[in-house]
Order: sequence, then C-alpha cells, then structure tokens
Amino acid sequence: MTISYNWRDRQRRDAATLEHLRRRADGGKNNPDNLAVACKACNDGRGAIDWLSYASWRRNEF
Repeated sequence: MTISYNWRDRQRRDAATLEHLRRRADGGKNNPDNLAVACKACNDGRGAIDWLSYASWRRNEF
C-alpha cells in the first residue's frame, strides 16, 4: 500500500485511501469509527455493497 500526497501516487491501485464503512450515501459520517484504511482498488470496487459483505467476498468466504 502506498501513502503519498503526490497526485500521481494517489492514482495507483495500491494507494492508501480512507473508506467509509457506512457509506456517506447511506447516512455515514466522517467520524473516526466509520473510517478504515483501504487500497484504492478496494475502495473504488466496493460500490454500493456494505463493507462486511464486500470484505467477505474479497476473502472468498462466499
């Protein structure tokens, strides 16, 4: 995972991002207990799926 302020580095698929566990579109807030570090690929790929289902899917638990 890459952490950087450089714009080019932030576009990498392994760039570190802050992900909202409960999406802001679903009423989630910017509180620290609603944020997690995730790579850009996971954060972008999650879409409208809740975080627990997405994490289970990524670990092939389904």
